[in-house]
Amino acid sequence: MMKKFFTYILIAVFTIFSSSIYGQLNKTDKKKFNLAVNYSEKGNFEKAIDVLRVIEKENTNDMSVMYLLGTCYLNAGIKMDSALYFLNKVEKKIPRSEMKSKNNLDLLYSLAEVNSLNYKFNKAIDYYNILLSLTSDENTEEIGYIKKKISNCKTALMLVEHPVKLEVFNLGDAVNSIYDDHSPLISADESMLLFTSRRNNGEDDNVLDDGQYTEKIYVSSLRDSLREDAILLSSILQNRGHQAGVSLSPDGTELYILRSNSAGQNLYVSNFDGESWSEPYKLPKSINSDDRETHASINADKTTLYFTSDRKGGYGGLDIYCVRKLPNGQWGTAKNLGPNINTPYDEETPMIHPNGQMLYFSSEGHNTMGKFDIFISKLNADSTWQKPINMGYPINTPDDDFFFVPTVKTNKAYMASSRFKDSQGRSDLYVVNYEEPPAKKLSVLKGKVNVPEDVDIHSVEVLVYSKKTNKLVGRYKPNPGTGYYTLILPTGEDFLIDFIIDNKKVKNTSMAINKDMTYAVVNKAVMLNEQSLVPVKPVEPEDAKDITKANEKASDNAPSGKYTVQFVTLKKVLKDMSVLKVPDANLIRIYECKDGNVRYVYGNFDTFTKAKKAKEEVIKTTGYSDPFVRYFWQLDKLKK
Repeated sequence: MMKKFFTYILIAVFTIFSSSIYGQLNKTDKKKFNLAVNYSEKGNFEKAIDVLRVIEKENTNDMSVMYLLGTCYLNAGIKMDSALYFLNKVEKKIPRSEMKSKNNLDLLYSLAEVNSLNYKFNKAIDYYNILLSLTSDENTEEIGYIKKKISNCKTALMLVEHPVKLEVFNLGDAVNSIYDDHSPLISADESMLLFTSRRNNGEDDNVLDDGQYTEKIYVSSLRDSLREDAILLSSILQNRGHQAGVSLSPDGTELYILRSNSAGQNLYVSNFDGESWSEPYKLPKSINSDDRETHASINADKTTLYFTSDRKGGYGGLDIYCVRKLPNGQWGTAKNLGPNINTPYDEETPMIHPNGQMLYFSSEGHNTMGKFDIFISKLNADSTWQKPINMGYPINTPDDDFFFVPTVKTNKAYMASSRFKDSQGRSDLYVVNYEEPPAKKLSVLKGKVNVPEDVDIHSVEVLVYSKKTNKLVGRYKPNPGTGYYTLILPTGEDFLIDFIIDNKKVKNTSMAINKDMTYAVVNKAVMLNEQSLVPVKPVEPEDAKDITKANEKASDNAPSGKYTVQFVTLKKVLKDMSVLKVPDANLIRIYECKDGNVRYVYGNFDTFTKAKKAKEEVIKTTGYSDPFVRYFWQLDKLKK
């Protein structure tokens, strides 16, 4: 629904350039001007600006150059004062009697927008009122759009007059680059930061039309309170197309990814076993539809996913949906969050707070300052959402504001922005401290479970109950590779914790969360005692027949186990398996898949622990750095 001002550029340039009252370019500058138009059409506005500034030095009165310069600054989202300067020069050349004419609609829209972005809201309202007077009564959609922009300006005047207190800190050159860096994702203890960047990743040297590279995901760890240099997350790299991280589970073990390519936009998930990330797996049809899905956010115990989609049956544009995980581990049916959250305009970048009670998201449709603003809504006791509240200025601005990523501390977040003076070029990542909303303080607790090798750790659950109400408040699963689990619980309450194997309680304990354990106080996760778990009925040792069955030859029938180790992906089937140098070539299985890839896997295991041991052997013998454990059912869905 948002008006795209670039759609007016070519009309305006043609009108202005052909008018006899403006200067004429020489042959050389005309070629440069056409080159600048070409850059603009491709979205490379900064390159166009570089060319136009050269022309402008010798053609200070050519209004076609002035207008295109102004609109390029406007579309690039940089130097809004320069955009205003050049567009004002164009306006001054037009007689006042002609200014309020339908021939100048494009210029009026641009002037309204650029004044709003320069915080000249009353002036912007004047231009929008002129546009309103020039719009036919039959054009109800355009009238509605203009009236909304006027309302946005009035909201902006109010919010700027009552700013929220804000401290902003650039994450520095260990993370940021001269290219767009955006979509920060942070683990609950803030030890792991993932983000998306348009920088040269060393894997793909092709510069796109806008002067940047394809989106890829990077990771930076926190060591001794300092961020380490960000590195490309190459193990989940997609060679072609954009790939952006959209959500990281609070325990840092599930990464949700948006892939944009010729097949459209779809959401995927990758799992971290403590050593390596798995190949991203496409989420099911209850989440990915035939329409656009652009973002997702997973809650603390990984049982509820919030995501955006423009599928049929919504309120208009992109809406926010939620989907819950069923007892069998599969995702259920997606549900629209309703009209309190969604509008006829776009809603984007939902981020559920670790407490599961506060949803942050961006919207064009609520009371914004101009474009997308960040809002917060709280969950009611009946599972409906309260009316969203604008997070205020300067968290929000008249420009687009996305990706406000909350932390366990209710007054601290991560965000991406290009509006601050210490930006390294385009969009940079920042830490933001702001006025704390009324909310319960939280504690981050990290524990570990140990189970016998013959127990599948995926069958282990950690259930947390309120001691006061006996109500289940969280259902957690340990990382299958490390046994660690992360709890996020409110301070000042008592809890009962049950440890479950195969739906049977094998151990329980109780815990009081006092104020000294609050994350805002200790700035780290509180470590809990390790728990050694054994099933109610001990697993009997495997006999020789069972061992043979667990690692059957690839020539046999379907595998009997749940897990295998994927160690390489190629474009063809090899004739000689010995070149792969795995411990036993007889244990290789080959999956020719629908995406054109051939996946090679090793072994057949009934527990994750056994599969992980085999993975370590494969790494040792082959030298490959990124084998990972995966389910056979995933491969079955991928194969031809």
